[in-house]
Amino acid sequence: MSVNPVGTLTVRGRLRSAPPCTQSTCVAPSAGTWVRGYPSVLYGINQCSASTSPMASPGLRLPVRVDAIAPDLIGTTSYSAQRPHVTYDIAYDMWPHDSDTKAPCKEEGTLEVMVWTDYDQRALLPGTGRVGTASVPFAVNGTLHPGNGAWSVYVSNVFKDGQTVPRGGTVWFVLDEGDAVRTGIVSVDLSTILSEVGTLLQNSYRWNNFSGTYWLDTIPFGMEYGPESGTPSGAGPAEFSLRLSSYCLEVGTTVAQATCDGLTR
Repeated sequence: MSVNPVGTLTVRGRLRSAPPCTQSTCVAPSAGTWVRGYPSVLYGINQCSASTSPMASPGLRLPVRVDAIAPDLIGTTSYSAQRPHVTYDIAYDMWPHDSDTKAPCKEEGTLEVMVWTDYDQRALLPGTGRVGTASVPFAVNGTLHPGNGAWSVYVSNVFKDGQTVPRGGTVWFVLDEGDAVRTGIVSVDLSTILSEVGTLLQNSYRWNNFSGTYWLDTIPFGMEYGPESGTPSGAGPAEFSLRLSSYCLEVGTTVAQATCDGLTR
């Protein structure tokens, strides 16, 4: 990983082998996933490592209760990637928590909300995990897309009445393959994503008042990678590069108006 003088982050992976980590000291020794890492940038409180968090901006102090986030919260990134031998997705990875703790970590009730703007087919969850679609506005290189039904929604390890597995549950929003952004400037309405999460949890899982009881801790953006086979037991290789030229968050704007001149870059 390297950062040039203007702040562009470049990540290169040339792993001859990318086996799963099954030791008890691993982050997720029994997760059963193809993911081997997530090089990323973040704003907010770093999960399970709060002391490494970046400085807060007065325009968006995290954690913040979901219903207190000023509309709209727009994420804008500019990226390009090379993917010769890898399973991957390029995504936001938001973390809502059921308290305003200043040292959040993955535990029962924690939610991970992933927003995939690019990916390959091997990365997709099984169709049994797909629970529906969502309409979330986004823009690519300045062109607005209303996003009507353009996002597939997947859920794993989320149960009735606020229950999850011990390390938390995950909700994915995956942009349809025809809309996936291989390279460019992408803005996504993250407020609408969080609203859709609340509606889904209320209607399908009997979670009451998500927006009034959950706090948004962290908003990372980066690239999940794994072995080219895309299987949990695959051992490699994994070769890729990601160039992230900008990452910013703006509040009180819209996807069409977001300029990446806001609070966090």
